[in-house]
Amino acid sequence: MSLIDDIKEMGVELTSEQESGITAYIGKHFVSKSDYNAKSTQLKEANGKIADLEKRDFASIEQDRDEWKQKFEGLQKDNLNKSKKEKFYALLGDDCKDKDYMLYKYGGVDKLELDDKENIKDADNIVKSLKENNANYFGKTPFVVSSTTGSQIEPTKGTDKANQALREMFGK
Repeated sequence: MSLIDDIKEMGVELTSEQESGITAYIGKHFVSKSDYNAKSTQLKEANGKIADLEKRDFASIEQDRDEWKQKFEGLQKDNLNKSKKEKFYALLGDDCKDKDYMLYKYGGVDKLELDDKENIKDADNIVKSLKENNANYFGKTPFVVSSTTGSQIEPTKGTDKANQALREMFGK
């Protein structure tokens, strides 16, 4: 209910000109209770934050800043190392049998350097050198089938015979 309605309820008759004048005056000089309560709550929260900040000393703020800076730099380095590692593995290709060992043999991820285009510098020579010096880690692994002598025990049940045949077939 508005103030105009309250005035009319008291039996006072207002012209439309008087109603608009009262409404304009109220709009300029008064605030609704809900708006007041919202602003009051915001003010209390802001004052609480100010009080919390005034309690902190500059040294603790610097310490927090330095901790976050170290975490950020660590994450940046981890991200860069991950990127270098992925690019190095891609250069080695699918025929490399142990990519982690090749990275170790090269000198680790820290030894890898990136150029302006974010590619590994001198990549072709690195891979060529690794392939020459570690040829047994490159190329396809041949599929080897070994023969088995099988079990010397004669199975008696049908399921035992089937299990025996599978064991002999797979060498276990």
